[in-house]
Amino acid sequence: MKMRLGHRAKRIALAFLLSVSVLASTSCGLRTVPPIRFLPILGKEKAVQTTDVLMRMLKDRDRSVRAGAVDLLGELGQTGDKNGKKEVARVLGLAMKDHDPGLRVQVVQKLGAMDAEFANKYLIKALKDPHPIVRAEVLTVIANRERGDSGLPGSPLSQIAP
Repeated sequence: MKMRLGHRAKRIALAFLLSVSVLASTSCGLRTVPPIRFLPILGKEKAVQTTDVLMRMLKDRDRSVRAGAVDLLGELGQTGDKNGKKEVARVLGLAMKDHDPGLRVQVVQKLGAMDAEFANKYLIKALKDPHPIVRAEVLTVIANRERGDSGLPGSPLSQIAP
């Protein structure tokens, strides 16, 4: 029985080597097979959205990089379609978990400048923030929105966040 398995393995190896040599000797060698990424379904590369890049920037240890990402997200939240604004609000909601209260104040200001239907969910969560300045900024932003202001320049707390 041991001889039989060895003989079968030799046959498989010989068949493999013959098929490779036939492919190599003809014009359809192994090098002409396209990489998987060029096949339409198997290797399709995922499109990277701007919000994905900015979400990664929010995880940077440098505060100025995170603040820049929040600023850009705030600009994206003012333009675009409903799905884009919803995604921006979601990412800004994730930024509310930052350890820096100044950055969280900045996030609240950006959420306050967005449409209420996208931002209010995250502003309500911000009312539970442990830092009183963040909670106060939520109230200021909502009050400014109700008056018709953007909530950014007139806020007394806007000097805290860059």
